[in-house]
Amino acid sequence: LNAAAASTVVPEIMNHITENGSFGRTHVGDYEIASIRYLGEPGYDSTSADKKPTLPTSASSPMVTIRFTNGGVAQFRASGTEPKFKYYMELPGAPGVDRKTVEQDCKTWSETVLQELLRPDELGLQRPGL
Repeated sequence: LNAAAASTVVPEIMNHITENGSFGRTHVGDYEIASIRYLGEPGYDSTSADKKPTLPTSASSPMVTIRFTNGGVAQFRASGTEPKFKYYMELPGAPGVDRKTVEQDCKTWSETVLQELLRPDELGLQRPGL
């Protein structure tokens, strides 16, 4: 992202993920959301009684963390120093499940999450290493 694009794309991504601050999203594709925490303004945490996060919030550098019922965690934020939008994703394997199956499950889950939440083709986002 160049600086001009980042100023419009980042808010668009965050608004899409948070459903314009309504936080009504329950699934991403077939994957059920267990919790969502938004550290933008106003902050939100679905796991707290008052729905307010205990971590600091920032209007200029919002971050969202989504936990899924399959154990997956996806975190999204804009870089503070580069024209990049960063994401971190992890999906634990279940005991006794072979590595190849876990890798395929992670690939399928992460592709679904990235396509549905970030919409890289629609927004002109480039994946790392491309």
